[in-house]
Amino acid sequence: MKKNLLNINAWHMPDPGQWMFSANELACTTQIFDGELDDPRATAFLISNETFGGDILFSVDINFEVGRYIGVYLDFDQKSQSGIWMATGHALSGDAPDNEVERGYIKTVDNDCWIIRTTGELVVKKGEMLRLGFANKNDDYSLWNDGKLVITYHKPGGYPAGPLQLRLMNAKARIHRLEVQSD
Repeated sequence: MKKNLLNINAWHMPDPGQWMFSANELACTTQIFDGELDDPRATAFLISNETFGGDILFSVDINFEVGRYIGVYLDFDQKSQSGIWMATGHALSGDAPDNEVERGYIKTVDNDCWIIRTTGELVVKKGEMLRLGFANKNDDYSLWNDGKLVITYHKPGGYPAGPLQLRLMNAKARIHRLEVQSD
């Protein structure tokens, strides 16, 4: 089953003023662009109304006007605070060393304990379209960029299905495609 999620009826918004749906895109912004990770003004969440099970491919076409960070929770349970978190990574600071690269990553979250499982280079350029895929196939979770595998993590037994969740951090972006394929 393939489903277009680029409509307001597919989601609920804990941060309603930060997500604006139109016919062809979703504009999203955080309240501030230089906040700490635990500053609620630096984040904006969007949670799917539907839970997708089995193998999942969640894909998004996005371009950032400010910042470089969007994350996706797959198979995440709010009660137990457990599941998989995949993200484009945090933007590098202006004074970062020249040999430092931006990273995409996959974290597991078990009972609110976050562990980075794998990272890979993922360059995000301001204003340029980024075609991301976040996938769960069998017990493998992976992050794709423009059809190319960036990273993968094998979690024996996986996690139970949960709603998709988007998290924007210190960023302003436009999403042009938002789709899910699942069993």
